[in-house]
Amino acid sequence: MSGLLMQLKSFGLTLILGVLAGGIFHYYQLTIRKARIGRYLLYIMDLILWIFMLSLVFLSMLLINQGEMRLYVLIALLGGIIIYYHYFSSSFYQIQSRLAELTVSLMSSLVRKIKRTIKRFAGFVKISLQKCRRPKPPSDEE
Repeated sequence: MSGLLMQLKSFGLTLILGVLAGGIFHYYQLTIRKARIGRYLLYIMDLILWIFMLSLVFLSMLLINQGEMRLYVLIALLGGIIIYYHYFSSSFYQIQSRLAELTVSLMSSLVRKIKRTIKRFAGFVKISLQKCRRPKPPSDEE
């Protein structure tokens, strides 16, 4: 009987993990829409998201059921995502939308600061190189 309870516990925790994964993916979709990024940057962001999601699911599976992948685990994960989108996505839309706007504004501010710093550094290097290249004025003693 304890084996069945362990499998039910694994199923329930994986269902919760699926709901969490659905929430993360929904937040990512809202952030991408609000950021209006280019196609190639979107490919990179998608890759980062899926590496993050796979790591999250893999590490969670290690903690929940010692990494055993069974069919009911995949069903619970998919079921949790469906539950999130069906029941919770409309409830959390406003919060996630504001968080997405905040994320986009923070990231754009960070990018602007980085660009400004790079431009200042490039200007400093350019001035320094110009000072080094100037020929020394001829001395009157020659």
